Amino acid sequence: MEKQAQLEPIRKFRLYEIAVDQIKALILENQYQPGDRLPSERELAEKLCIGRPSVREALRILGLMGLIEIRIGDGTYVKDLSFFPYIDSVVSSIGSRLKMQAEFFLKLWEVRKILEVGSAGLACLRARPINLEILHQCIQQMEENIKNREAFIQAGIRFHQEIAKATENEILFLLWKSLWDMIRRGQDETYKAVRSPQLSIQGHKKIYQALQQGNSGESRRAMEEHLKFEEKVLLASLKGERKIKTKKSIAAKS
Repeated sequence: MEKQAQLEPIRKFRLYEIAVDQIKALILENQYQPGDRLPSERELAEKLCIGRPSVREALRILGLMGLIEIRIGDGTYVKDLSFFPYIDSVVSSIGSRLKMQAEFFLKLWEVRKILEVGSAGLACLRARPINLEILHQCIQQMEENIKNREAFIQAGIRFHQEIAKATENEILFLLWKSLWDMIRRGQDETYKAVRSPQLSIQGHKKIYQALQQGNSGESRRAMEEHLKFEEKVLLASLKGERKIKTKKSIAAKS
């Protein structure tokens, strides 16, 4: 009897995300050693068959992750990766356990709350005008895409990503990105659960306003309040999934 394995829909990737994964893999496999100079933007664009803006964004993210150093007027160089492979292996190990029991996912969510509340306080002290401008743009994109769930969610994730970037701590940003990779890998559909877009936007606005005012304590409180709202949505979604699975199981037996 042929074994029926459950296949999951392939998530859409942006070109720069694929470029990040490919370049990161080459670095981790030591095909590029610490101190090596990467090909130019033009050469990378030709080899990857993508546009230079996508290459530029990929390099920017790799720089924030601590993998490369971009030297203006000189080139892009691979950094010492003594810390990164360890984190990457931990992420892979944890991610393999998240296929996907609610218990593990809730623990992952606890980590998110600790990390993002702390990030909000630190970002408040270090955010630059460009960070605040991007956060404002994310809120505008959320308002413009209230009826477009995917675009709405992407704008929200970018908002939180920008806060992690604003901390100017590449290790913290790496942990944030790894955390979100696990969240999206483990429960992509759960994260897309039905929620109130207006309340979500309101929460993001409170965080933005606190950051803009330079109030670290209020930034942390606003982030904590927002994540409590998100957690309620998550719990309701997980509860709904369990009910659906139970009904399916009963139907299969009958």
